[in-house]
Amino acid sequence: RRARAAMGKSKAGGKKAAANIEDDEEAIAQVREVQDKLEELNHQADQCKASIRRCEITAQRSQLTMKEIEALPDDTKMYRQVGKMFLLQPKPDLTTHLQGMVALNSVESNQLKQALQKLGEQAKSEADSLKELLGPEKFKATFGNAGAQGSPAVGPAGK
Repeated sequence: RRARAAMGKSKAGGKKAAANIEDDEEAIAQVREVQDKLEELNHQADQCKASIRRCEITAQRSQLTMKEIEALPDDTKMYRQVGKMFLLQPKPDLTTHLQGMVALNSVESNQLKQALQKLGEQAKSEADSLKELLGPEKFKATFGNAGAQGSPAVGPAGK
């Protein structure tokens, strides 16, 4: 009878071990999925930061050009680059175009900053779900202090 009881226990223990292995494999798959989402969010954040920087540079270039042409007389021949060619334009038209570029780039920059903030919130949410899946101790052991402050790679444009 003891042999049968021991066999019965090992079968039940075997089923539990198989269930634990399946649970572990499922947890690993979930962790990988969350990590992939975090990597994608970080990639999108990097692209967003680069776009913000491009907008700021273009706006600054337009402002500097406006300052330079401000001192020139209104009848000065001025050319505006359009692709590979240059078009002759009166100074007031060129000034209006540059002012429009500054305004457009500042609006686009603000929209990109809002999108970057949303990406940061999504990354924090994903990091929290990863922490939930792994548990606080294993999360700290795996990622160190980076997880305590949220995702370090996604956040407001660092200046």
